[in-house]
Amino acid sequence: MKAPLLTYTWPWTEAELAPFLRPFSKKIRPRTQYVPYRSTRQFEKALRETDALIVLLNHPITARHLAQAPRLKVLGTYSVGMNHIDLDACRAKKISVVNTPDVLTRATAELALTLLLSVARRIPEGEALCRNDRFRGWAPDLLLGLELQGRHAVLVGEGRIGQETAKLFQALGLTTEFITRKTPATEIRRKLKRAQVLSLHCPPTPDTHHWLNEQRLRLLPPDAMVINTARGEVIDEQALISCLKARRIFGAGLDVYEQEPKIPRSLRILPNVVLAPHLGSATSHTRTEMRRLVFEGVIRQLLSAQE
Repeated sequence: MKAPLLTYTWPWTEAELAPFLRPFSKKIRPRTQYVPYRSTRQFEKALRETDALIVLLNHPITARHLAQAPRLKVLGTYSVGMNHIDLDACRAKKISVVNTPDVLTRATAELALTLLLSVARRIPEGEALCRNDRFRGWAPDLLLGLELQGRHAVLVGEGRIGQETAKLFQALGLTTEFITRKTPATEIRRKLKRAQVLSLHCPPTPDTHHWLNEQRLRLLPPDAMVINTARGEVIDEQALISCLKARRIFGAGLDVYEQEPKIPRSLRILPNVVLAPHLGSATSHTRTEMRRLVFEGVIRQLLSAQE
């Protein structure tokens, strides 16, 4: 019997994949191939032939794709989030979906803390001063920032990443509390009014779309800092830009964007925002673990489906 075919849309090397394929004997090890997602003709041909598929979070898989994949039994995503996959269509076709939970919790929490420190101490402004040869020496009023000890942080979302981020905030002397799906509207208003740090850790759903809108931004105190390592669409980006432009809050640190990878120029030119290119899980250890989880999970599901 011919070994099943596993297709992936990122050019991992044989050396990178070998540790995850080695545990499976040659008798049951799937054949593997790399096919670029953006190469439409190649990708559509692969869909017709493949038994399993692994994609990235910026490689959407729609019902149209699945209709072209008669052999597909397992779909893996190299991410925790699965909002780029039509899960209803997968269920209808009885396709198992594998993601990479847990392993990126600490890395993402550390990035939230990094963004907060960078906003509070105005690090990008200081770096630009140095790189552009405009640093003229120490001065009493040079780029005055905020100390974090004793400040109050409100975290939206009490999942693994939210809880880990809260621990890191507490280690620096911040007090913390959460807003969850069960928090009443009156409590949300009360908490936002005292949120000197507002850190977002909620998944993208119809209920969280533009969760942080103009009305809620206006509730924040003038020394507030907004941190987003969740998804870009949970913030009304234009409302945030207006808020930062008018300096109604101290600043923001963003790792994700509403029309990612596009970042509006009106956001890029603001001095009181720190911008990162979706680096939440970007450590060598975390990305290796994500690769292990998705390949091992997909292969196990694929072999189970073959029995």
